Amino acid sequence: METTTASAVAFPDSATLEKRLNLFLEQRGLSRDAVLKEADQGMGTPALAVAAGSVLTGFGNHRSDLDLLVLVENDKLTRFPIQSHEHGTLIDVSIRRASSVQNSAAELTAEPWPRFATVTEEAWNHRRRTLNTTTRLALGLPLVVSSPWDDWYAGLRRPWLADAVRQWWTVEAQRLALAARWLRDAKPMAAAIRAREAVVAALNARAAAGGELYFTSKWVGEKLRALGDTEGLALLRDTLTSPLPSGDRVQRSLDAVERLVGDAAPLHAVLRWSTGIGVTPLEDRTIVDRWQMRALEVPRRDLPPDDSDAVIWSGPAGDRPPGDLLPLFVHNMVWLGVALPDPEVPA
Repeated sequence: METTTASAVAFPDSATLEKRLNLFLEQRGLSRDAVLKEADQGMGTPALAVAAGSVLTGFGNHRSDLDLLVLVENDKLTRFPIQSHEHGTLIDVSIRRASSVQNSAAELTAEPWPRFATVTEEAWNHRRRTLNTTTRLALGLPLVVSSPWDDWYAGLRRPWLADAVRQWWTVEAQRLALAARWLRDAKPMAAAIRAREAVVAALNARAAAGGELYFTSKWVGEKLRALGDTEGLALLRDTLTSPLPSGDRVQRSLDAVERLVGDAAPLHAVLRWSTGIGVTPLEDRTIVDRWQMRALEVPRRDLPPDDSDAVIWSGPAGDRPPGDLLPLFVHNMVWLGVALPDPEVPA
């Protein structure tokens, strides 16, 4: 299945964004001043306030809320979310420390990615959140912008961001597909769910390659529709409406992922402890528990301590963990990442 060509406008022009925002406000009897009032929550003078979300992307409907992302130069603030219903319409306000958002966005251009040193569950989720915030800003309409944040904002609307979004969905699709393969024998239902998620991620990568950069996964159908991608829409419909579980269905989904994003090579699988893990070494085995609610016995004593970010196992994406370690993944005791091979980590 060929990737779509870049036929969509990755960053809508200001006139289009103004039209979408004005229509949303008119339908609800809201003024722009009322929206701007929500930007000032006593956390500091907004350096940048951007109306964003599905409404500004063109996917919203009458049930949609309006996202307002506000950056302030306040060193004591990390993130301050507010949901405002004052005007009869939900305005989802997120106030962030400007320097933190700027630094996180800059990390998206660091190459190469993903790497062993940074493939932890926390870092993976941080990159996902950063892409979500950065794309919402880049695809939104600035309502307040002061120097030098105007130049910084303009720098977001560049091809590098499209590349970062496409890369994320590509790698995430391969990670989920790998999880489905490892789960297929022991937990066919879980494998089928991961395989479905892998197809959706691969279709998001396809949409990003075509120029649709809105990061939220649930809008993948609208992204493909905006691109006129009937083939991608047909695959999405087939994937989400087919019954679960089925070994044939899982394989069909995995085949579709490979057609969309290619083979996972040269990526390697990387296993590290999940959150909430406890490790208790005994004479000839180790007891691994999660949240002290369920436990698993592993017949080896060389596992890293529970407070460690050490790699428990790594290997080429086509390999499987040893038989005594695979149950750790099946029972959700370890987190699976994928990364470029690192010569310091044994395969």
